[in-house]
Amino acid sequence: MPNIYIHDESIKYPNKNFTHMIKKEKVHDYTYNRDFMYRIRGFKYKFLRFLEHIVLITLVQPMCLFRYGLKINGKKNIKEYKKITKSKAMLSICNHTTEWDTLFVSKSRYFHFPEFPTWQEGIESRQGMLYRVTGGIPMPIHSQRGTIYAYNAMKDVIKEGKWLHIYPEASCWSFYPAIREFQRGAFKLAYEVDMPILPMAVVYRRPKWLYKLFKKHPNATLNIGEPIEINKELSPKEAIDDLMARCHLSLINLVGLKSEEENSEVIKMLPTYEVE
Repeated sequence: MPNIYIHDESIKYPNKNFTHMIKKEKVHDYTYNRDFMYRIRGFKYKFLRFLEHIVLITLVQPMCLFRYGLKINGKKNIKEYKKITKSKAMLSICNHTTEWDTLFVSKSRYFHFPEFPTWQEGIESRQGMLYRVTGGIPMPIHSQRGTIYAYNAMKDVIKEGKWLHIYPEASCWSFYPAIREFQRGAFKLAYEVDMPILPMAVVYRRPKWLYKLFKKHPNATLNIGEPIEINKELSPKEAIDDLMARCHLSLINLVGLKSEEENSEVIKMLPTYEVE
């Protein structure tokens, strides 16, 4: 049996990958066409983002320590990534196990905040503008053209020398201890913009000492792995598939598992529920 901490063995997970456990009430109805603002622009929104970043730095990010006892390992790999790319741009990925994940990730780089794709239901909820000001890029699921526009907006983040962070599992499953199946988009994008991927993974620890007061939440560690470069000797399709496979194994190792087989063992141990 793999040696991995499972915070709450009673949590049931969807029996289909890419299904959202978190449900949001729809309060906005957007048309995802060429004119839709996939990345917030203009003085008003930039000022709101500036104010929010101040709040994140002074109040919210410290809560990562107080609430989750957050530890970060492997920051040296960010420097290694910069040496390889010789660019301000960065493309990172991570498993998605709590709505705090983006805060965990942003703490790995002081005064840097990533932009990230956000699912349509979240953008159309009451918290939608908060997600967008934080850096969320709406990812429509019912509009093929909208998906293409959002994908190009993500490529623009890299072209502008900024930080793009993607959750290739494409949905948030609370405190999930294994690594789920990936969607291919992040790796196709990495190939097209010719950027390596910086893998990250959130893994949970049994709370100790004062953290036991927060019985609802485990302690968390963000592990940052070595940059994973594209194998340019392969055909485009093979290179994308190879990059995705190596990134998947890297995240498995970062959560403390040795192989794809061990990861599958953990997944089989977890209770599930039927998704319609």
